[in-house]
Amino acid sequence: MENEQRRSPRVMFSIPITFRGADEDGKAYEATGRTVTVNRHGARIQVSGSFKPGQSLSILNQTNGQEAEFRVIGPIAPPTNKVGDWGVECVHMDKNIWEIDFPPAVEDSDAHILLACRNCQKLTLQSLSLVEVEVLETAGLLTKPCLNCGEVTSWGYPKRGFEVETQTYQAAVREATTGYALDSERRKSFRKPAQLPVRVRDYYGEVDVAQTENISQEGLCFTSDKKYLLGQGIMVICPYDPANEKAEARARIVRTESATEGERHVYGVHFDQPLH
Repeated sequence: MENEQRRSPRVMFSIPITFRGADEDGKAYEATGRTVTVNRHGARIQVSGSFKPGQSLSILNQTNGQEAEFRVIGPIAPPTNKVGDWGVECVHMDKNIWEIDFPPAVEDSDAHILLACRNCQKLTLQSLSLVEVEVLETAGLLTKPCLNCGEVTSWGYPKRGFEVETQTYQAAVREATTGYALDSERRKSFRKPAQLPVRVRDYYGEVDVAQTENISQEGLCFTSDKKYLLGQGIMVICPYDPANEKAEARARIVRTESATEGERHVYGVHFDQPLH
C-alpha cells in the first residue's frame, strides 16, 4: 500500500475543510481551513494552529460532507500569522473523502488534468497527451472511458460552481490572514487544475521547462526549482511541445511561495494580455 501511495499523483485543488482534534491538554476543538494539494491518501492543508507529528485529526470535506480520520505527518511551510501548511495522510486507506479518482501515475504522460465526467460528474485526474490537451482547449470536451458509468462518455473541466466556491474561500482566507483582499477580477478568474509542461524564459534569455498546477485565460500557476522574483517579467509557452512550439506570451510573476518538496517553489503568473 505504501508503494501505491507514493505512485498516487497529486493535484493542486483548494477544498474548504473542517478539522477536529484535541489540544495538548486533551481539550476538544474545531476549526476550519483548506487543502492546498490533495492525493488519494492525503493532502497538504492550510490551517491555523500547531500540531505534532503523529497527531490524529478528523477532517470534514465541506463540499460533500464526507469525513475521515487523518494523521499529521509534519509541517510543510512555517506559519504566517498563525496559519501554517501541514502534511496529513488518511488513516483508512480505503477512504477517499475528496471524491477524486487518482489513477497510478503514467510515466510517459505529457499532462495530468482534473476532469469531470459529464454523465455522472465523477472527478478523475486524467493522464493526457498534448494532442488531447489541444482538443480539450479547442472543443471543451474529450471522449474517454468512465469506470463509474461503464461506458465511453464526454469529459470536461469541473463545473464552475465548485471553483467559484473555493476561490471565494481562498479570498476570505487571504484577507483574514494577510489583511490584503483579492480584487474582484481575480476572484472571477476560473482556474482549471491542470499539470502541463510550460516553458518559461526570462528577459536574460535563460529557459526553464517546468510544470503548471492550474491554468486560466488570465494566468497560470507553476512549480520550479528556479528562483523568480515578485514582479519579474517572463515569456511563457503553455502547453510546451518542443516538436510544435507556439508563440510566447508576455507575463509577470505576481505570487511566490514555497512548495512541498526541497527547494521547489510555487509561482503565480499573470499574462499581460488574456489568452484566447
